[in-house]
Amino acid sequence: MLFNDYPFLLVFLPAAILIYRIADPHPSWRIPVLVLLSFAFYSYWNPPFILLLALSIGVNWLAALAYARMKRSSIITLAIVANLAVLGVFKYTNFITANIGLLIHQPLPRFDITLPLGISFFTFHHIMYLVDLRRGKAPSYPLDRYALYIAFFPQALAGPLARWSEVMSQFGRKVYSPGWHRQFCLGICFIAMGLFEKTFLADRIGRIIDPIYAQAAQGPLTNGDAWLALSFSFQILFDFSGYSDIAIGLGLLFGVKLPFNFNAPMRATNIQDFWQRWHITLMNFLRDYAFQPMVNARIRWLPRRLFAVQYFGALLLTMVLCGLWHGASWTFVLWGAIHGCALVVCSLWRRYGPRLPALIGWALTVTLVIVTGVLFRAGTVEAAWNILGSLDVAPRLEKGRHLGPLFIVPLVAFLLPASQDIIALLTRKPRPWLAAVLGVGILILLIELGEQHAYEFAYYKF
Repeated sequence: MLFNDYPFLLVFLPAAILIYRIADPHPSWRIPVLVLLSFAFYSYWNPPFILLLALSIGVNWLAALAYARMKRSSIITLAIVANLAVLGVFKYTNFITANIGLLIHQPLPRFDITLPLGISFFTFHHIMYLVDLRRGKAPSYPLDRYALYIAFFPQALAGPLARWSEVMSQFGRKVYSPGWHRQFCLGICFIAMGLFEKTFLADRIGRIIDPIYAQAAQGPLTNGDAWLALSFSFQILFDFSGYSDIAIGLGLLFGVKLPFNFNAPMRATNIQDFWQRWHITLMNFLRDYAFQPMVNARIRWLPRRLFAVQYFGALLLTMVLCGLWHGASWTFVLWGAIHGCALVVCSLWRRYGPRLPALIGWALTVTLVIVTGVLFRAGTVEAAWNILGSLDVAPRLEKGRHLGPLFIVPLVAFLLPASQDIIALLTRKPRPWLAAVLGVGILILLIELGEQHAYEFAYYKF
């Protein structure tokens, strides 16, 4: 059940809205009903994994409860280690064993482990709450409210990474109160915008480049298609920003405002600006729970005058962790390391170098993002090199059907503001024509979804 398929849009979502509408007048029903709906949504993928999700919620809630009573930091530390260990077993076991096999020059067996959908996201939600609880920033919550924080179905599988402080107080509020029509309209606008980004922008690019990356996994490209593969960064942008917009819209339908996750990143004029606009909630998490602790840690053998070494080392390591979080492959580690080095260079340049014109900064940033996007998508270093090493072959322009998406989609990324800004502008005041346009647009989207095979959202794999 995907956000962009009929079972969700025409069955689960209408049923969930109707069920919650019945529960809304009863305050004690609201959170339990949303928890049950979220568990039902999650169980659609692989029913046994609902036990993992429930166990994860129960163990972490009990750890938080024990810490609130005994105030022992070791409880939180043990819970965080357990969360990371579970994530490591499911996500990194084969990566670790494969590299051990390379070191000992003997291949080790590969384990048949199915990655639970959304495990990275709900693990990070646990960590955010537990760390803030130990810092004295977070209070204790009842089990049902904590369960909804972890399992809330609009963002359980692929974010946005909502902090407890952003959403906990919103759970259980009455939705159908005066003014609910506007919030409902905003929610539908975000869902329609997200479906448009996914269906008409991301998937259009995906159908072009998927065969190219499959060919690159077999060997070098000799037909000029390597240039088309560079458009992956635009696919992943609209794929994930589309998901995030749908999640935000769904949250509004149930009275919860989720944080924005993208802010027109392809308009950034330097790499620091880019990472403040791309996957905003993940970067905020890494900043507050990885980078800042490393920067603030006092390393006894490092003189204070060499603090810059610690700062830039923490910056580089944070981006390496960002890459490793995205997937168990050296391509992700290399991708993160390159972006970490770019952030270090950018920081030093902004301190000591001359000021670059915005256009040059933008061109350098976009080039870096597009080229390194090949590493992100390729799967192996060899496949990435098969693409990047084939860029000396001139692109073929006879594939006219490719020119439209490959021209329009980047243009949208470069020129238009963030989707939330577009929606805010359109809904700033009542516009009767907007309802008609929205209705027609949703009908076109549903027809398009019926005619095409539904593409899974890329971040479901993380």
